[in-house]
Amino acid sequence: MREKTRRHQQLEILHARYMLPAYEKDELHKLEAGFIGELEFDGIIEPFIKGSNIIHIKDYSFHPEDVLGRSTKSREDASHVQLDNVVVAKDFLYTFEIKNYSFDLIYKDGKWYFENGSEFASPLLQVARQRDMLGKMLYGFGSDIRMFNVVVFINANQTIFNLPAAGEIIVRSNLHKKLSKAMAGNHYDHSRLVSRLEERKIDVVKYQRDTTVEFRELAKGVFCKGCGRKLMRRNRDWFRCAPCGVDIPILDAARRLIHELKVLNRSWKVTPSLVQAFSDGEISEFYVRSNVKRGRLGL
Repeated sequence: MREKTRRHQQLEILHARYMLPAYEKDELHKLEAGFIGELEFDGIIEPFIKGSNIIHIKDYSFHPEDVLGRSTKSREDASHVQLDNVVVAKDFLYTFEIKNYSFDLIYKDGKWYFENGSEFASPLLQVARQRDMLGKMLYGFGSDIRMFNVVVFINANQTIFNLPAAGEIIVRSNLHKKLSKAMAGNHYDHSRLVSRLEERKIDVVKYQRDTTVEFRELAKGVFCKGCGRKLMRRNRDWFRCAPCGVDIPILDAARRLIHELKVLNRSWKVTPSLVQAFSDGEISEFYVRSNVKRGRLGL
């Protein structure tokens, strides 16, 4: 199951409850596009994996070899390498970096450009760093598995002019064909390699920081997860999102409020009274406290 990063979740919550500056709205848009692209890739690769011994690790992050034991920073603050997809198939290790760009690009003389002529940061630099750092870690494991590092331009409506014929670049139009050739079952047992990778995997969500927005600055109420609009109380048991035409049980709404508070800031002590204030009085302190006692809600 692929999950949104904590930062992505924070921005979604704040978009409904706070006046985000333009650059953070842009960040949210990029995170949403990236997540959609990753889910699209999952849907394409899943039929090749289902029923096979192909290994697919999603959102894999690790600290580079040269950071461990040599940095004055804590592990929480040390830089990390993030891989959208790690796949072991046909006894090879593949990394697939997904790019869901809505704009066209031009490739010329080893550089990337927007259509207006402005230079665009090469996505291959990120792939090269991933190859270098992951290669060092695999070497440390004593693994000699052959590795292929690929960037996938997943948006079918994007055009890349003068696209170089490089094995490390796949566009949406030939993705299925490329996967058909690469996604074959493994002949050897790679459980030890997977175990070592899992040992080094870090939980990026755990390390992502709290928002700097104060509780008093947030709009209060219960908001729709789908459209971000404020829900209206239909009766004692249900909320309703009129634009979406969806009814939400009050218990689900309370769970969501508690989740939002924890995502936004871990230092906030989540109490029944705080949930009531966060809901703008729509969910009472008594309701929260009684359902905590019954085990239906967790603070």
